[in-house]
Amino acid sequence: MTIVLLCMALAVDVGFAYVAKAKLSKAVDAACLTAMRNLPQGQSTARSLATDSFNVNYAMSSIDDSPPSLNIAFTTDGNGQTLVSITATATVRTFFLRIFPQFQTWQIADSAQATRGKLVMTLVLDRSGSMSTNGGSTALPPAVTSFVNDFNNTTDEVAMASFSSNATLDVPINYNFITPITSAVNAMTFNGGTFGPGGLVYAKSQNESVPVPQGQNVVKVAVYFTDGWVNIIQQTLQCGVSKSSPGTPTLLNFGGYDSGSSVGFFNPNNGNQNCTYSGSGTPSCCTGVTGFTSAIDGSLKSFTRTNVTNDSVYDALQLANAMRAEGMYVYAVGLGNKVDQSFLQQIANDPDSSSYNPNQPAGLAVFAPSCPSNQCSAQLQEVFQTIAAKILLRLTQ
Repeated sequence: MTIVLLCMALAVDVGFAYVAKAKLSKAVDAACLTAMRNLPQGQSTARSLATDSFNVNYAMSSIDDSPPSLNIAFTTDGNGQTLVSITATATVRTFFLRIFPQFQTWQIADSAQATRGKLVMTLVLDRSGSMSTNGGSTALPPAVTSFVNDFNNTTDEVAMASFSSNATLDVPINYNFITPITSAVNAMTFNGGTFGPGGLVYAKSQNESVPVPQGQNVVKVAVYFTDGWVNIIQQTLQCGVSKSSPGTPTLLNFGGYDSGSSVGFFNPNNGNQNCTYSGSGTPSCCTGVTGFTSAIDGSLKSFTRTNVTNDSVYDALQLANAMRAEGMYVYAVGLGNKVDQSFLQQIANDPDSSSYNPNQPAGLAVFAPSCPSNQCSAQLQEVFQTIAAKILLRLTQ
């Protein structure tokens, strides 16, 4: 009977110790992730927030003999990646085995380590004219400024591209990106159409330009922001073609309207409109040209808004797929109630998309529909922070 009682006592005390160990492990893991996610704010802030997280997850109970000890250390590995190492020890009282002096308390311990990989990211931002009327022009700069401050200014590399009737690389990919991106997004002017594929071209090339040393944990990301459809494509047309002239190869952007049948032709360098084509004759700024070669099937298509928009959507999706084929993650942010949510879910390969491909990196599409309204700015910041949290989680191992 004595042996049976001792075995039961041991089983009960070991069970309580196991529960305490599981609670300690959960608290250590939470503290480790918290420290890593908040490193851009400095090690002191990261340590303080990690300690708070640990204390919340490891609430003292009746079996604790004293507050647990917590140690948080920040180091770097051979690739210059930041490591957060956390160890914690707790002393718990036994219930039945305390009759033996040497078993009045037990010590339990746990540890965790997180590696914060390097981020290579390009922001692709819509600066089309509709942003001036739906609150986007006011809400976007502070949301982007807050977003880029979530990342490490000295170890991450970030670029910014923008698009309207043309696309521009506003901040080439580099370290120390926070100040130049903040300045660039605050200086943006909003007008013209929506040449989204051009912005994605910059995202792909900028991310590709950063080499990845063997063994380094690098996550490459594109974040695509828009308030509507893509509706512009870019091609080289043989302007001035006639029976007596083969024409002059001219690079043009064309499309740019969400309603009606007219198609605008734009200078790809500055986005200025060269002419408008309404379907009669040939474009005045590119005479003799009756259509464009569709990327969808290679056929010659007439200059109509529907044809151009279809090709623009196709181009954007192809670029997003090409980035994912190289291991990049694509995230999408939509503003207002006119944005095509299905299209952005496809851009991001969001698991909620009807065309979700589980064999490609899964992103996320998030939306700020309350624009224009007095909630627009706060809502846009919230959805950008949702994307930031997803990226930071992916960076942490």
